[in-house]
Amino acid sequence: MKTRLLKIRISVLAAILLCCICLPVQADLITIGLTGKIIRADDPQNVFGGQIQWGDTVTGTYTYDTSTPDSEPLDPSAGVYWHYNTPCGVSVTINNFIFQTNPNNIRFKVGIGDNYPSFGDIYNFISYNNSPLPNGTSIDTIVWQITDSTGTALSSDALPTTAPNLDDWNMDYGLSITGPRGWDYLLRADITSVMLIPEPTTLLLLAFGIIVCKLRKS
Repeated sequence: MKTRLLKIRISVLAAILLCCICLPVQADLITIGLTGKIIRADDPQNVFGGQIQWGDTVTGTYTYDTSTPDSEPLDPSAGVYWHYNTPCGVSVTINNFIFQTNPNNIRFKVGIGDNYPSFGDIYNFISYNNSPLPNGTSIDTIVWQITDSTGTALSSDALPTTAPNLDDWNMDYGLSITGPRGWDYLLRADITSVMLIPEPTTLLLLAFGIIVCKLRKS
């Protein structure tokens, strides 16, 4: 019994130490998962060999850093946040194809519009530098945008710390992936759900809570 309690106490101390180490590094990172369905698959060059079709499932994640400064700080209706460092960027999987930001050359932008003129509220991301597919095919951009013409979905142009509630947005322009010349291929997906994905620190805190509960029961 004493040996078991000692092991639990060591585990608790280890969890606390890991939390202290990871918390300052991960606290500002937000990772959001998304799922959807392909609603357009134009592939005149037969890049995908017929392996991406209407109705196929789309899954992915995108990551940004809430400590990133606004590159347009004087405009209260527009927040433009450029990211150049890992792990920020987007990764989208459609069947056996992975479309993702190039981790060695990141140029990833998150845009936030709060009552932006003629649009209302805007939420989008664009990945400009992306890794080529295994067959050598280049990817021009990976883009997702939603808007709310009522201007009630957002209350500021700051980077959100939670996933967007899709029910608050009345127009989804869809997730778009385009080829290097625009007409090589165009994939578009209707995003049906998004969710905040816990970072390692959050998972460690959850594990810490479980360990504490076990210790109290013992």
